[in-house]
Amino acid sequence: MTPISIPGLAAMAPVPDLEGLHKDSVIEIDYYKLSSVDKNVVLEKMHAAIQALDSDNLRNAKTPHALVLQLFDNKAICDLLIMLSKLPVFSKEFAETLKHNLDLLATAKKLKYFTNLTIGENAILLKNIARYSASPIENMESVIEKLFQDRSICFLKVKDYMKTKPFSMASRYLANDVALELIDPHSVYPTSIYRHCNGWTMANPGSRTIEAVMTTNITTTIKIARDVLAPSNRILAEVYKPLGRCIAVVDDKVEGIYGDALKNYFQSNGIPLTKLIHAGNEVNKDIRNVEAILLNLKNLQVSRHEPVLIVGGGVISDIGGFATALYHRNTPYVMLCTSIVSGIDAGPSPRTCCDGNGFKNHYGSY
Repeated sequence: MTPISIPGLAAMAPVPDLEGLHKDSVIEIDYYKLSSVDKNVVLEKMHAAIQALDSDNLRNAKTPHALVLQLFDNKAICDLLIMLSKLPVFSKEFAETLKHNLDLLATAKKLKYFTNLTIGENAILLKNIARYSASPIENMESVIEKLFQDRSICFLKVKDYMKTKPFSMASRYLANDVALELIDPHSVYPTSIYRHCNGWTMANPGSRTIEAVMTTNITTTIKIARDVLAPSNRILAEVYKPLGRCIAVVDDKVEGIYGDALKNYFQSNGIPLTKLIHAGNEVNKDIRNVEAILLNLKNLQVSRHEPVLIVGGGVISDIGGFATALYHRNTPYVMLCTSIVSGIDAGPSPRTCCDGNGFKNHYGSY
């Protein structure tokens, strides 16, 4: 057979250099420039901060301002806080660093956002850094109670307090806030200390085509504990004391059983409590009841960083959790489980939902 030659087919078109095409002109944005995790450095700075906390000057602080001075005008504590603010505390690498002590890990995650937290919450977290490291500070509880008697200081954010330049170390904190705007904006302007967003963006010349990847990491702590509503138990008190109040969505049947204990707990800890009583039957797992909770939260002016306490079983955890997911585009909540379903499924699960149009779990969020 004689081969047929067709002009043009023999000369194949050159393969374009796809890898090099516009390579030099692509715009790429990495939104975060966090430091790498060095286990030895993290543990060393924590140890130094704990030693600094264990001082007679702090234990014997007579006034709220004197306590704040001892907490923040200290190089070791300042070094720890600034280091944490620049670390990827939600990463597996950071978790590996503190996996020997999960309570310490949970506390460190919150301290990353120290500049945007109140002075009162920072005092509690720093106290717990020492406590969870088996080096509790003597008399620290009573000293912190005195701090909360001065509302003008205890509910002030650290970054706002530093703007008054109360001591020489304040300039380091203020400079760190400026640096964080480029390193990790979420550290200084967080919408929630329980979630962290990340991503990267690329654009071609003229930015006519943009490709982006966006991620959200959510952190949570699950506690299995007895006598949670005993006034001496600090788990809930240390969440809501720095907020100055507790807004609770409570199952109507649970209210009849634990309502008085719930009221007594917060009253004993000096925390104003507002209870929103809602029915928690399966028939109540409806979008209208989610909307009712949303209206409650709006009328009470709940802020986007204020964890709502949800008390009850599976239905209340679903509709209450779904309401907080919608409110302010995701508001944190604390689930106090009163049933097996809420304890092992609806409570710790990141998904929240309600029924609609005759369909099970028709609406929902994560």
